[in-house]
Amino acid sequence: MSDFDLPFVLTISVSVVAVILAYIDMRRRLEQERKFSQSMANLINTFREELKLFRKKSMTSEDVERQKLLAQREQQQWNRMKDVAQAIGWFIEHMEDTEE
Repeated sequence: MSDFDLPFVLTISVSVVAVILAYIDMRRRLEQERKFSQSMANLINTFREELKLFRKKSMTSEDVERQKLLAQREQQQWNRMKDVAQAIGWFIEHMEDTEE
């Protein structure tokens, strides 16, 4: 043990302390990265839920638009049937006039 001189002991001590500090720093960084990864996973899940709700809402607005379009088509069909009935009525009236 007498072979150990002061510079060697100081060098070994500083190296051991540096390794311990590097280990502690690495553990701290790993913990921060783990927390960050967990928060990002939570954020992604929140975005997925919001996307589901948005799609559901947009589907309902699409359904409303589809209902409006169907109502317009029904109104157009009703107007066509009304026009055809008026044409038939006009044709029948003129046929009666020409028979007399």
